[in-house]
Amino acid sequence: MQISDTRGTTPGTVQVIGPSMMLDLSWCAHGAFSDRLREAHPILDTVYGQDDGLRDRVQNFWPDGVNYFAEAEVLAYLADALEVTDFSDLRARLDTALATVPLDLALESETPDDRRRILDRLAQLQRSPRIRHQYFDLLEDLWVPLAEWWVTDGRSSVSSALSDVRRSLERGAKWFEVVTSECETLSEQLPSIIERNENGQPLILAACALFGRGLYLELPGCTLIGFGTHASVQGARVRTEHVVAPLRALADPTRLAIFEYLRSGGAGVTEIAQAFALSQPTVSSHVKRLRDAGLVSADRQGNRTELSINSSAADALAKDLNGLLTRESAS
Repeated sequence: MQISDTRGTTPGTVQVIGPSMMLDLSWCAHGAFSDRLREAHPILDTVYGQDDGLRDRVQNFWPDGVNYFAEAEVLAYLADALEVTDFSDLRARLDTALATVPLDLALESETPDDRRRILDRLAQLQRSPRIRHQYFDLLEDLWVPLAEWWVTDGRSSVSSALSDVRRSLERGAKWFEVVTSECETLSEQLPSIIERNENGQPLILAACALFGRGLYLELPGCTLIGFGTHASVQGARVRTEHVVAPLRALADPTRLAIFEYLRSGGAGVTEIAQAFALSQPTVSSHVKRLRDAGLVSADRQGNRTELSINSSAADALAKDLNGLLTRESAS
């Protein structure tokens, strides 16, 4: 989906977006400086191995000591191009946006020195057609050896992570439980980010195929946080936690048989004990496990407690299992 300017969205929203060509190009550029990132994503060795001079061009393009292309991420947001997947379209949008990009952005996520350098980069791109042309040519030269992998392997892994994260959020998980990061700044600022989001600050979670240690940017009117395809593992854990208790309750053959018996209608402990030739304490123990798992409800009727299936919980469990076993994707 294409995102619009989130400065006008519903307060406290959390958007999950991707794939993002620009964010992955930014990570690809960072790979010229980071051995760790190249080890995590061998495709980056392929990118830089095909052109001995490409790594030097990336490392030396901005001689300001900042070894990541945060200005590209900021520009992509301002150009409404975070989810553009065609390089020609991306280049055109970034080029157009540069004419009006503000050079007084707060960028609260950055140190004062890094903020100054990022804004200086944007200023240079804004006023110099030569630098701008060289910059976009560099991004294109990075994209050419990356494109085939990104279109096949990269995008498919992003799609899986997106599906997992979205389903986890739809089932009530908190975004910060699903999306993890090694970014120290993000970890330090997480309480205030959560508070701002709960008080109305929109949040964008962006999936990255070439994710590194962490992506966190405070942009005009929103917070941008990146996550990698490993988030699908964390998302799977969060997504499946709530099905463990009912599955364990039903794993016992007798409890499963009692559950099935109650599907035909309500019954008391005495009736179930007689039907299964079990003692009432044994039945009560099994019923307690089913009730604790939310699968069975008890309704007091005079001196008798009638047990019945919790239909909503049973239907939800069936739906969750169907989704997990068939890899049904979230819309």
